[in-house]
Amino acid sequence: MAHWKWKALDNKGQTLRGVREEKEAALVLKYLRQQNLYPVSIRRSVLGKLIVRLNSRQAKSYWTKITRKISILLEAGLPLLTILDIIGDKETNTSRKNHWLRVKQAVLAGKDFSWGLKEFAPQPGIFLEAMVKAGEKSGTLAECLLEAADQLDEEYFLEQKIKTVLFYPLLLLGAALLIIYFLSIVVLPMYQSIFESFQAELPLITELLFFIGESMPLWLGLVLIMILLKQIWPGAPKAWIFPGTEKIRHYKDLRQFCALFGRLLKVGLPLIETLELLEDTFDNNGELSKIIGELKLAVKEGQRLSFVIGRCNYFPAEAIKMLEVAEEAGRLSEMLLYLAVMFGRELEEKIQRFNSRLEPVLIVGMAGIVGFVAIGVLLPIFDVSTQIR
Repeated sequence: MAHWKWKALDNKGQTLRGVREEKEAALVLKYLRQQNLYPVSIRRSVLGKLIVRLNSRQAKSYWTKITRKISILLEAGLPLLTILDIIGDKETNTSRKNHWLRVKQAVLAGKDFSWGLKEFAPQPGIFLEAMVKAGEKSGTLAECLLEAADQLDEEYFLEQKIKTVLFYPLLLLGAALLIIYFLSIVVLPMYQSIFESFQAELPLITELLFFIGESMPLWLGLVLIMILLKQIWPGAPKAWIFPGTEKIRHYKDLRQFCALFGRLLKVGLPLIETLELLEDTFDNNGELSKIIGELKLAVKEGQRLSFVIGRCNYFPAEAIKMLEVAEEAGRLSEMLLYLAVMFGRELEEKIQRFNSRLEPVLIVGMAGIVGFVAIGVLLPIFDVSTQIR
């Protein structure tokens, strides 16, 4: 699948732009014509995946607010078409406004609300689409949307909490790299020429400092390339993002898996369909995706889910025992939601512990960098001043 950057005109002559994932440009052209848009240009995007990932982060916040708003208005007794009119009128973004108009037209034509959301940009995501379908089938669209809004809200604020914890260390690391880079291209070459003019023998620590300064542009370039690759290539090692966060990410995935699994079962989705949706949601997580595939096979063969989960080392032992009891009692969805809360609490504890351990390490590390640069520069100055005397 490739990413294609498109530019098109709507019926009012306004220019719309976007990025779409398709096998070939002809499919993008077909999509634009289905949306009653007039294509201007379609070209392959090198950074398309990065753009999509950045847009998906904004999409979660957008859909959390919209989903909650729709559920509240449905609970108040307003018809869906009236709600779509209200949302479309209040939308300030031209592209999204046109999308809401198309959703309304699809509903007027007798199609499901979930069908109208399929081609929306930004995309609502697999989980929200599944919750809307479940709500339409069971006649409980308002309740399902409220459940979806709660889940999206929890995920959004959890991600923000993790980003807040990592922001301070990443800021310090970035500042340290920029300072060293500035020293390496401005200050250190000046000192190096002075020391060479005196033909002074440089201490080992100073030679090491000059070597690091000369190679710093190369190292910074490699770091930027690694960050870019991590954004473009979802299968990149997660340790690239920040070392020491493996347990945080593990419990984040556990919490999300249990929460999504529990909510989808709670609204009445069949078990096989739920597992297929989970497999699509966690397709970038190799280990968890493999477990979900084994769960699907176990369901088809009539085996218990807890038996399959117990064979892997991904879930804690106490969680496996709790799932065994819940499966026997026929209360799997309730237990999964309880486990999601439990993993969420453990995740918050691990985030706080990580933050408390990281701060002193950063302070000592910054002090070490400053001391290393100061000693590396001052030692030869003392030697030169001694020779002059």
